[in-house]
Amino acid sequence: MAVITRVYEDFTAAARARSALQALNNPRIEVGMLGDERLRSHYDTYDSTMDATDAETSGAATGAGVGAVAGGGAGLLAGLGMIAIPGIGPLVAAGWLAATAVGAVGGAVVGGTIGALTDLGISDEDAPVFDEAMRRGNVALTVRFPEELRPTVTATLDQVASVGFGDLRSRFESDGWRYDDALTERQARLRTPPPM
Repeated sequence: MAVITRVYEDFTAAARARSALQALNNPRIEVGMLGDERLRSHYDTYDSTMDATDAETSGAATGAGVGAVAGGGAGLLAGLGMIAIPGIGPLVAAGWLAATAVGAVGGAVVGGTIGALTDLGISDEDAPVFDEAMRRGNVALTVRFPEELRPTVTATLDQVASVGFGDLRSRFESDGWRYDDALTERQARLRTPPPM
């Protein structure tokens, strides 16, 4: 399966992109979200405003893992969990990412892990920028799909403005953030074994 991850200014923009993908009504396109703890508060508001049709449609796209944990029918963001990304740390996850976390820990929603950021389509070079974006409250949308659907997924994602890693890096550096320092800190975190 191919994976594309895009970063959005906020939850609202990421949710619009998710809705555009959902409108394709293709169960082979799986959508996940990543963010900091603020994603939980957006989830609470979003989940309470979903109607039954939205819940059924988005629930079908999340996969059985999240549905089983959530008790079914609560939509894409049901089954919010925490995942640990090596070199970055814990993030709130939803959709297929939360299902991955659930599978990794034998049924517990919180505490799962997934592979390196490259598994999410993020280069090692962009990892420090992604890390800072998550710390600053941006929201990432990660889409997993069969390679033959790449043109459709890309065109659909292009309907909602995302923020490129180059633009994010320039913005962060203008605020005093230093890429080299962040890269060094990330490499140190990767060398440090996680607590048991």
